[in-house]
Amino acid sequence: MKRLLLGTPILFSVTSLLAQTATPSDADAAAAVAGLAAGGVVCGGVWLVSIGLWLWAAIFVMKDAKRRNSPNATLVTVLTWIPATWFIGWVIHMITRPKTVVG
Repeated sequence: MKRLLLGTPILFSVTSLLAQTATPSDADAAAAVAGLAAGGVVCGGVWLVSIGLWLWAAIFVMKDAKRRNSPNATLVTVLTWIPATWFIGWVIHMITRPKTVVG
């Protein structure tokens, strides 16, 4: 999925360039620029949401594992702070966390 998202701006660039006629008009150039801009905005938005989810999960797991005095707090915290494994760390924490909060 990440490879697909990384290729999105290239896809928009190639489709815009292939849509050009032999003698491009000003309208065609404007459409190409609009297509490139839309691709960049969409891809940038996806990256911002992904980074936001990662940071939220990392901070949540770190605080929740400490508050619940979880036996595997270090493992899930480290897994969640690594960008490539954050979802795995979050899932492991949600499955193995103690049900009671230590007062």
